[in-house]
Amino acid sequence: MITQDKKSLIESYIQCYNAFDIDGLVALLADDVVFENEAGGEVNVHTQGKEDFKTLALQSAQVFSARQQTITNMQLHDDSATVDIDYQGTVAADLDNGLKAGQVIELQGQTLFKFSHGKISHIKDVS
Repeated sequence: MITQDKKSLIESYIQCYNAFDIDGLVALLADDVVFENEAGGEVNVHTQGKEDFKTLALQSAQVFSARQQTITNMQLHDDSATVDIDYQGTVAADLDNGLKAGQVIELQGQTLFKFSHGKISHIKDVS
């Protein structure tokens, strides 16, 4: 896969994520896509396949009234990429973990992408 194609896939993924475009996100993914979220050195979310990813994405979208991922750095490799992300999200409703509606969350992290057959095959968010 050429460098520009990987960059375009990542930028499209971020754009769809920010726009709450779940169908757009899923269209960029390989059928057997793996998604992982790692926080504090431990994987706390893991999905396998487009349907599991879509279910998680729909649930996650309901947590925020607004959200914005901004790419601050991108390193492209043969079949992967490492992307530094600034994240800001506004909580939509009071949550069990103590977050309140309207509260703004700001994080910095990395997303690791892997590619296969012109699609995103693995996503790992690390914060």
